[in-house]
Amino acid sequence: MAEKEFELDDPYEFVAVRFPVDSAVDQDEVMARCFIEEYALIGMPRERVLHLFQSPAFVSPRGIFESRGEEFVQKIIDDVYGQPLTEEVL
Repeated sequence: MAEKEFELDDPYEFVAVRFPVDSAVDQDEVMARCFIEEYALIGMPRERVLHLFQSPAFVSPRGIFESRGEEFVQKIIDDVYGQPLTEEVL
């Protein structure tokens, strides 16, 4: 619970800022990698990360998942976490 009443002109209100990006940059890939690396750094299992991209509760990851597909997201997850172990390796 907040210690004070919320104010309409709260200086800590979230403000999004856009900035120019080179047209050669795949913005979805950069953003997805950022999300995945953050989740990996806090110790989240790779299976849970994919679930977050599939969940409507996580708007930005879900938007990437819907526009680029599961294969796109899974490729970045594999790149960040490494290829999953197969039974042959075990």
